[in-house]
Amino acid sequence: MDFAELIRGARRALTPAPGWPARAAAVRDLLLWCGLSLILLSESYAFSFAGHDGMSLLPALTAAAGLVIVLSRTYPLLAPCLAVYVCTWSQAFVVPLIVVSYLAGRRTRRTRLAIAVFAVLCLVMAWYVLDRIEELPGLWITVAFSLVICTVLPWLVGVYRRQQVELGAAGWEHARQFQLEQQLTADRARLRERARIAQDMHDSLGHELSLIALRAGALEVSPDLADRHREEIAQLRATAVSATAQLREIIGVLRPDAEPEPAPTAPAGESVCALVERARDSGVDVTMVREGPLQGLPPMVDRAAYRVVQESLTNATKYAPGAPVTVWLTADGTRVEVRVTSARPGRQGQAPGSGGGHGLAGLRERVRMVRGTLAAGPHGDGWEVCATMPLDGEQVTEREGDGDSTEVIEQLQRAARRRVQPWTLALVAVPVGVVLVVIAAVYATLASVLAESTLPPQEYASIPVGEHRDELEDRLPDYPMGLTGAQLESFESADPGCDHYRSSARMFDGDVLFYQLCFEEGVLVSKEQLETR
Repeated sequence: MDFAELIRGARRALTPAPGWPARAAAVRDLLLWCGLSLILLSESYAFSFAGHDGMSLLPALTAAAGLVIVLSRTYPLLAPCLAVYVCTWSQAFVVPLIVVSYLAGRRTRRTRLAIAVFAVLCLVMAWYVLDRIEELPGLWITVAFSLVICTVLPWLVGVYRRQQVELGAAGWEHARQFQLEQQLTADRARLRERARIAQDMHDSLGHELSLIALRAGALEVSPDLADRHREEIAQLRATAVSATAQLREIIGVLRPDAEPEPAPTAPAGESVCALVERARDSGVDVTMVREGPLQGLPPMVDRAAYRVVQESLTNATKYAPGAPVTVWLTADGTRVEVRVTSARPGRQGQAPGSGGGHGLAGLRERVRMVRGTLAAGPHGDGWEVCATMPLDGEQVTEREGDGDSTEVIEQLQRAARRRVQPWTLALVAVPVGVVLVVIAAVYATLASVLAESTLPPQEYASIPVGEHRDELEDRLPDYPMGLTGAQLESFESADPGCDHYRSSARMFDGDVLFYQLCFEEGVLVSKEQLETR
């Protein structure tokens, strides 16, 4: 046998849980102790009323309840062991046993250690039962009920609840990681789109700068130009050439090295109308609608509109092949709107979202660079992409449905907690309600029993000695009290063969009086008020 492994296991078992509970947890533990103490108080009072000495054990039971609650925080597996032993002294302690057994399964992952502790506990309790079997023949029933019903089942429920919570937390963490990966992917797509924008700037500005340098060179060799003007034109040409070289260097820095741009498949400077015509010639069922003045758009807006239509047509052919596509271009002098809609696909294409949404992320960045907005989502039976871009440089009001949200997972988790919270409260409220109903029923039963064994002082004074019991039937309570030997010994002249009654039906009346009526052959021979020793 490997004793070293046993010693290490024992050390792990005796290692307390780290840290102290927070203030809210301490308040919950205090409220739990108050509730358990109330249940133990009800049991003790019920036993006292029945003639047993139950109040003497109440301080020890409430202290044990507080101890097992503390152990459930530091040593969760030892708390049920102590609670099982206390159950041999108090039947109501099965409620704390159920609670700490559930908390043991909820707060510890040491399943093998829990099984070993339970096995040792069964052996100890079996020895305890065998040692007291003659004194308490029914003790084995209490112990077996405590071990199986009140220990194992709550522990299994706690284990299930812990695994459920951990699985849910792992799922939300996975969703957060997936959202983070999607965000990183979107960032890469935006960087690629910025590189593409930089390339468009290079194509347009480089072309213009080249024309400036070319025209300056032509003026420089003009024979009818003064030397002073020729020198200034030479400087202008050199500046244009230098600006072109610097622009090329800047575009080279902005272009990502790890992901080189593929070779362009569209003609440079192609317009939206030409793009739609080329798609229609390729077999795409596309219709274009133009409204408003669309000539002379700013270069960046024109390129952004082109990219929106290009990406939308690409997605339509990929995810909805054969579906009719409509392209709207609308301008009103202050803004231009590009709207591309596709109907229900005629045949199944790729699964939506299989592309990762990189294209839309790039489009959103492209539109944002011109201070516009982009919205994409379901539209009827199909899909719609809508971009609104200003022509005067003003910010466009955000549209509803913009899909860029960095708190989607947190919002979903909060919504899930709000949906589950009523059920959680119900799971807590129902057992508490049941316990309160049981306590109320116990007190109602006690009140009823007290009322049926109460002899008011006026009635006691009106009862004459020498009358027959049958004549006193209307005056006497239905049932006399059953006082135990210990209670009878607390009075000076109590006779166990006589009937005893109390003067008040109030449970917590400290000034209650006890009366003794003695009958012989059905005739009242004596009556007296009992005095305590």
